[in-house]
Amino acid sequence: MQHGAHMRAPDVGIQDDGMAVDVIEAIHTRRSVRQFLPRPVERALLRQIVLDAAQAPPPTSTQVPWTFNVVEGLERISAYGKLAKEYARAHHPEGAGWTWTEKPDFKVFWDAPSVIVISGPVEDCCRAGQNLMLSVHARGLGTCWVGAPMLWLRTAEAKTELNIPPEVTPASALCIGYPAYIPDAPARGTPAIIWSD
Repeated sequence: MQHGAHMRAPDVGIQDDGMAVDVIEAIHTRRSVRQFLPRPVERALLRQIVLDAAQAPPPTSTQVPWTFNVVEGLERISAYGKLAKEYARAHHPEGAGWTWTEKPDFKVFWDAPSVIVISGPVEDCCRAGQNLMLSVHARGLGTCWVGAPMLWLRTAEAKTELNIPPEVTPASALCIGYPAYIPDAPARGTPAIIWSD
């Protein structure tokens, strides 16, 4: 295809019903899922999701700017969530946004059967995380990008426990699973668009 030629928005992937999901449709219909079925996600599917996420372009073609750590198992993930919550309660910085650490029923990983942690430069991990969420949605699964465990995930103890290389910093954590409930789309305001004329 010639540079600048008209290009149709590519299909993101295939849902369980065999129907392709257009990328624009995926952007507008993906929701944060916080209720998952206990069914495990197949390793082959998790591997493909990671490969999809890694299609985000790195700063240069020779760089591999991230690592992906896959955590599986409801009990294991739940235990890590408790550790993350305890750590955040004891070590969070001053300011708003930490009341969840005092809520007994708050679950850091939302009972997800799988979690993927992306480590590396923040910008690269965010690009990969967006790809990952769209891939998950297109394949009929649910995901939720969670910030709650990040203080704990960046500790030496957590990195050792999860086999995160010591030289990289966790930047994104995403819960993945088969959704038990998908929320309706909230009303979205129009963002401020400032044209630099």
